[in-house]
Amino acid sequence: MKKYLLGLAVLLMGTAVMTSCSDDNDGPETYLQVYSTGAYVVNSGNMYSNIESSLTAIDYASSTATQNVFKTANGRSLGNTANDGIVYGNKIYLAVDQSNTIEVIDKKTKQSIKQIKTTDLLGNAEGAEPRHIIADGGKVYFTTFGGYVAAVDTTSFALQKKWQVGSYPEGLVIAHGNIYVANSNYGKGGGNISCINLANDNVETKNIEGVNNPTSIYYASNVLYVLDNQYYDASYNAYGENALRAVSFAEGKSQKVADGNYAACVTPGATTTARTSVKEVRPYFFVLNAPFGGTPSVSVLAAGSTQAQTMTLSEMPVSPCGIFADPLNGHIFVLSYRLGDNGYADYNGNGYVVEYDSTGQKLHEYETGVGSCAMFFDSAYKTAYAE
Repeated sequence: MKKYLLGLAVLLMGTAVMTSCSDDNDGPETYLQVYSTGAYVVNSGNMYSNIESSLTAIDYASSTATQNVFKTANGRSLGNTANDGIVYGNKIYLAVDQSNTIEVIDKKTKQSIKQIKTTDLLGNAEGAEPRHIIADGGKVYFTTFGGYVAAVDTTSFALQKKWQVGSYPEGLVIAHGNIYVANSNYGKGGGNISCINLANDNVETKNIEGVNNPTSIYYASNVLYVLDNQYYDASYNAYGENALRAVSFAEGKSQKVADGNYAACVTPGATTTARTSVKEVRPYFFVLNAPFGGTPSVSVLAAGSTQAQTMTLSEMPVSPCGIFADPLNGHIFVLSYRLGDNGYADYNGNGYVVEYDSTGQKLHEYETGVGSCAMFFDSAYKTAYAE
């Protein structure tokens, strides 16, 4: 019987994954199973206008978006200023900043399994304002504006470890037994990067030349990258630039590789037939440059390269505020505010997200909630199965 391998080489949490078929003729053939069913949009709401956070679910099969899926399933608010989320296993994890919570949700029913109060878990100061979240090896890791990274067991939801890092940490990524953390210093300049050695719990925090306000961090093709944004003084004067930078942590240096204030990293793949290895595919970045009051643009950068190429979207959203990519199908998603009657971004109204194929052609447009700030995907690889 003819058998097919449905698979892609996947970049998950900044790390490339390679999988190949078995060449053992004496045993069962091994195949990679993958799935990519939909996406979620984290809507932070607007704290100053008393607009609560919400979660939007996008279903690929029906090309529809459903609003307020958490509140509908649970009969209560998600909280104040949701900031990030992930799918890990059969659960969704959401970091809700001002409510100081990590919501653990059943992926299928959207019902809450556990609400972790981060200030109870870590202490009032250390657990304040959870920001970004990743998962690996049966643990969820998240940063807090209290200056910590915490590891929580995904079964017991108990605190496993915590590490003090730099000031106001934001994004984090796992690479080669380390966690790298982007410490923003709250956008005041002087931000840096921390490296947590998971083998011995040693934490090294280092200033990186050219990096002042790192907010997101990635690892691709054995290179560490940070998204470094402008920083501000007490009078809100802006300094520096918005750029994706390649970092040598050991040397404390960095190199600008693209202009932008938002980025997504993805590894494209290819469908192969049985007994054909899935070779490693070079990851690349989509970088969105959306300067305030300026003309937005998108560029694409192959990981390891220093030459970004301009990418044309068939339709640019009116006020883009984020770019993301499905790690399996490579589709690009750009979040956007709608414009108010004054011609400026409406921070109190629902936003929207445009889905493009990997070449930038528009496929769909979906309504989202107020203050859309992050996306994550119900897309992953499963361990090999045998027939």
